[in-house]
Amino acid sequence: MLAGSFMAFYKVVAPNGTASFNAWDRGLFMIATLPALLGTVMALQILLVTFGNITMPNRVLSLTWDQFHVVVALQTFVLMLAHAAREPNLVGFPTELGTGFWVMFIGAIGLVVGALVRVATARRRPRAI
Repeated sequence: MLAGSFMAFYKVVAPNGTASFNAWDRGLFMIATLPALLGTVMALQILLVTFGNITMPNRVLSLTWDQFHVVVALQTFVLMLAHAAREPNLVGFPTELGTGFWVMFIGAIGLVVGALVRVATARRRPRAI
């Protein structure tokens, strides 16, 4: 999702040519970059625990890590759905969704699937006695 945020999020088709805006451009900064930032936080937490040999606290904001991942993944998916549902009209010309949006949208779906798989595998693990 982070790589997709640097690609064309919106494409504006104007009579004198086309222009594209990525998620980091002015006017889209926190609205379009928030899903990429949330996905990066999720990935960093998993990478630090898995490969960094770092012990994290059991809870964050009173949620377990599995719950945190599900909530954040659903939030990114809802944000990307909101971008897909709205009628983009930047600078008064017809606007279409760009490649970066679709990469981020597929990434948001991947985050939801990954969070749900994480919860499902946690339930299968034998508990310590």
